[in-house]
Amino acid sequence: MKTKSTLLKRLTVLSLLLLTIGCKKKEMEPVETGPTTPAYSFTGTTADELMFEDGEAMSVMTNESRRFNVNNVLRVTAVNNTTIEVANFAPVDITDATILATIKGQPQKIQLLHIGTIKGHRIKQIPYPFIGGQTEYLDVNGKTVDLSAYKTNGIFPADISFEFSGTTPLIEKLKKLSIIKWQPKMHDFDPDNLDNNWLDEPTAKQFRMFTGFMINFAYMYTDATMKSRIVNEYVIGNDGVTPLTTAEKEADWIKAQTRTQINCGLTDTRKVTGLGGGSTFGIADWVTLNFMTESYTTPFHEMGHVLGYNHSSSMTYPQNNRGNVPVFMARQNEMNAAKDFPVRLDNYYKPDDIPSPKPKSTGLVRMEKMSDRCIQ
Repeated sequence: MKTKSTLLKRLTVLSLLLLTIGCKKKEMEPVETGPTTPAYSFTGTTADELMFEDGEAMSVMTNESRRFNVNNVLRVTAVNNTTIEVANFAPVDITDATILATIKGQPQKIQLLHIGTIKGHRIKQIPYPFIGGQTEYLDVNGKTVDLSAYKTNGIFPADISFEFSGTTPLIEKLKKLSIIKWQPKMHDFDPDNLDNNWLDEPTAKQFRMFTGFMINFAYMYTDATMKSRIVNEYVIGNDGVTPLTTAEKEADWIKAQTRTQINCGLTDTRKVTGLGGGSTFGIADWVTLNFMTESYTTPFHEMGHVLGYNHSSSMTYPQNNRGNVPVFMARQNEMNAAKDFPVRLDNYYKPDDIPSPKPKSTGLVRMEKMSDRCIQ
């Protein structure tokens, strides 16, 4: 019995030993990996890589090519069959972004390139990575795709489109803007410096800050709390008497989200603080310079005009401190305090642009009310 027991113990030990060796051998087997996504960074400082830089020509800063979609501030476009342009229209650095390409004939989006960093207001043209580099890429499902068929002749621009993706907190905020259709462009509405309501010679700094303001303003139209408050606010219509219905306020919310072209300009504050209506959106430079710390009546008043409301409506001027403007101002202050916005004091790419904190004038609202102009 002792010999039989000893033999059984030895067999058990041998079995465990073989099992351990087998496991170790399996752990040492190489794991197959797919191709890596080509990595890029866009941090250049040459003039052709910078947007809205001091000294840049007004004709360039206000060119139609500088119109951007707030839902696609990290924009990639096909220049020709072999070249793409990568541009960051936000005044913040964007990191760890993957550019996905949708190619005609390919069933899934392809992970074309990874951007480690693209600094604020950067733009650069590069060849497709598969032209002179690797031809195998991963699609969004992790499957390998061979793009060697495009290596010689590239891809016809109409057959490809791009989008950015990522999981950083900033990218997640920027992706929330996918429901907003705004297409802002900076304008010099007074190129001949005439005696009118528009600012003579707006600066690159003002345009830089204006882009950030428009991104944050658009972001407010993705905020569920903001929507709930404005839909439930008591707002008077254009006749100055009749309150808007819930359905009308919800329709205005959608109308604001789906507004497309918005032509942005700076007003001559010696005469007016805001000009708005149709596709025109004009505000004072102190709104753009202080939007990360202060809320002002002007932008929300002018958006009321853009949505079709006149001065009899509390979509423009508050009535008994009720209406569109005070609700938006209160929520902007809350979101600034909570650092909810995509563009903030702690990530704006040119800290020297930000003015020193100053006490807000108690007469500011009255001044705005006296000097607004509505564009019909």
